[in-house]
Amino acid sequence: MRSALILRIAVAMPIAIGGNLLVGCSSAQKQGASAQTDIGPPAAVRVSLKADGLPDGFFQPGADTKCASQIIGYRFVVWLDNQNVAVGFNTSPNCRLSPDREVSGNLRLLVLDVGGALKASRDLYYLADGNGELVADGEGMLGTNGTLLVRIESVNLDKEGRHESKSGVRLLDANLKDVAQRDGFLEQTTFADHALVFQDGFTLSGPRTYSLLDGPGAKKISHRQVDWPAGAMDRKFGERGFAFMLCGQELRPGQYTSSNVVHEGAKFRCALNALTEDGTVWTVLLKDGETAALVGILADGSVVGQVHMKDSKAARLVVWKKGGHSEVFPWLPPQFEGTVDTAVSDFSRYASFATNDAKPCHPIERVLGKTCGENVDGRWFVFDRRSQIPLVNRAFPKNSRAALSPDGNHYASFEANELRIYSLGASR
Repeated sequence: MRSALILRIAVAMPIAIGGNLLVGCSSAQKQGASAQTDIGPPAAVRVSLKADGLPDGFFQPGADTKCASQIIGYRFVVWLDNQNVAVGFNTSPNCRLSPDREVSGNLRLLVLDVGGALKASRDLYYLADGNGELVADGEGMLGTNGTLLVRIESVNLDKEGRHESKSGVRLLDANLKDVAQRDGFLEQTTFADHALVFQDGFTLSGPRTYSLLDGPGAKKISHRQVDWPAGAMDRKFGERGFAFMLCGQELRPGQYTSSNVVHEGAKFRCALNALTEDGTVWTVLLKDGETAALVGILADGSVVGQVHMKDSKAARLVVWKKGGHSEVFPWLPPQFEGTVDTAVSDFSRYASFATNDAKPCHPIERVLGKTCGENVDGRWFVFDRRSQIPLVNRAFPKNSRAALSPDGNHYASFEANELRIYSLGASR
């Protein structure tokens, strides 16, 4: 077990806005996503999921957003290893059938091999109804040691009849057998090993304590106490360190001030700060006016992020390394917006759902009542970092899901009532 890591950070600038934390909705562009020419291989495997319980109308436009802030629903596809892919969807209603009839949630889980053969199936029952409270989407993702991680969020009534929010995760193996269950809010998973990061307790100020869980059964491997500087946001944990963006705002001519409040119209001067397990700190300054949304920390300690210029839609995908060296990787055409949705652990290949129309809402934006392009379709891009031309650039419905296999040689999509598997060939 690694020893506890306790760091106090004393850095002169705070963050930042930016990135993918709570971005606003963009206006529609003149050229729609459909104007692009599709490139990429046809599906090698197509499996209809109707016989496995996929509800009628599951992929109708708006089916995933109509009651999303009231009822917890699931739709995901996750590779557990290079041969097995998991699909998850709720067979329970997306909305109440009547105002006084609560929804009882049922998550259907399937595991299929790379040839499309069904290997395992299971139902998980969960508290789907928010009981009048706002809820977030259900999530499924890769967990520790090739497990399927299902995030469980629910709103229940306590003994006094008050609403009580609960949060936790369940880990299942490739046969959908229980591996572990952990209560508490999962802050994030690490990029390389998919270790679980939980904040111990909750505080808005002062030092915060985090636990990292990894390995078989998701056991605690390290303990970290971090005294974040004022305004620190967009934090990413790695197995042996962490990184965060920090920005100063020009509130007076020539004077940059650290503040937790983002001031409209202020100029920004930002820096990436990375801290290793031995306490070493390294920093990379961004150009004036630039901010960055961090993607993750790679196994060698380098940090991946999307760099944005204020008031510009275009972004750069950058890998920063200790010592100041950085490399710009192939990324989306300038008229498109998106984030890295799935990637190989060495970042040799990565993919994004992107749109150049009205931007689909982030789940938090939807909870806050933002009006965004909820039914906007976009495009699915797959990149190889050695090529400026995407391996895949094709039309993709917003309410569909896709993911790269761990070796990057395939991607799977959950769309149009099917699981589809595409062969990309071996990475060079």
